[in-house]
This record gives sequence, C-alpha cells and structure tokens, in this order.
Amino acid sequence: MNLAWYSVATFSGQELKVKQLLEAMIEREQMHDSFGRIEIPHINEEHIKTKKGKKVVKIERRNLMPSYVFIQMDLNDRTRHLVQNIQGVTKFVTVGTKIVPIPESQMVSILPREDGLGADLLPLEVPPVKEGDSIRIKEGPFNDYTGVVEEIMKERGKLKAMVVIFGRSIPVELNFSEVEVL
Repeated sequence: MNLAWYSVATFSGQELKVKQLLEAMIEREQMHDSFGRIEIPHINEEHIKTKKGKKVVKIERRNLMPSYVFIQMDLNDRTRHLVQNIQGVTKFVTVGTKIVPIPESQMVSILPREDGLGADLLPLEVPPVKEGDSIRIKEGPFNDYTGVVEEIMKERGKLKAMVVIFGRSIPVELNFSEVEVL
C-alpha cells in the first residue's frame, strides 16, 4: 500500500470530532492497512491568571490550521468514499479538480514534534517580564504608555498588560519585544 498525505476541509471547530469519527470508522471497517496517521496541527497554550490572589493555570488547545485535518492514507475509491462520508468533512483539498497528495517535505513543517510544537515553530524566548511587573511600552501604537503585566502567554510570545489610557485601565496585548521593565 502506498500511503501519502492528504488534507480535508472540515466545518469550523469540528476537526477533533472528524478525527475521532474517522478513527472509529477505520476500526469498524477494518481498514488499518489503508490508513496511517491522522493529524490536527495544534499547540497547547498555557494561560496563567491570578484569581483571588492565587495563580490559576489553564491549558488551551489552539489549532494552527483551523478547519483542516491531515490524513495519511492510500487513496482509492473505497478510502475516498469513507473519508468523504464522515460527518463534518466538507471536501478533500484539491488542486483544480484533482486530489493531490501533500509532499512529505511540506508535511514536516506541519506535523507535531515530540515536544508538542509544530516542526517549524521554535521555542520562544523566555519572557523578559513576569506577572505584576510595571512596564513601559517602547514601540507600537501605545508607545511610551506604562502598565502592569496581568498575564503572560509564553507560547505566543505575548503578554497582556493593564494600561491607563484617558484615565481608564484598558487590557492591551503586546509582544515581548515591545516592552521593557520599569
């Protein structure tokens, strides 16, 4: 069997459901030889918030390519029909009208690594600040404003700070490189 990578478009937010239904259908039809991996490129983001003086850590799954599922399979009439009839699948991704496999060299940048990141995503720098730090914004539309760090989103390279603008405290999302600690 010749396994190659293909992509299917799904309804928004249905990627995980499509993967689970497809895995169940492969099991039921005993078609393990015709299918390999089924992947939904994602990263897990850690959000740290302070509630009533205690840190609360929330891990959230963020799809890197929303509405797409990547399937390693031997494409033939039977497997194509099985995939297209999964609830939530809208269509195979095509070039013109032809279903074309995705080259392995392109899949390397899409598939997750053992550390949970996509292959082309490098670990981000350690944030230069921590929650509660006073900061000054050194570039962008809020240049020279000051604020207090409320949340650090390390995986995205961003932080959320409360900045006083026109006498009101407003949450602003900033890149690590846009701020300096006071």
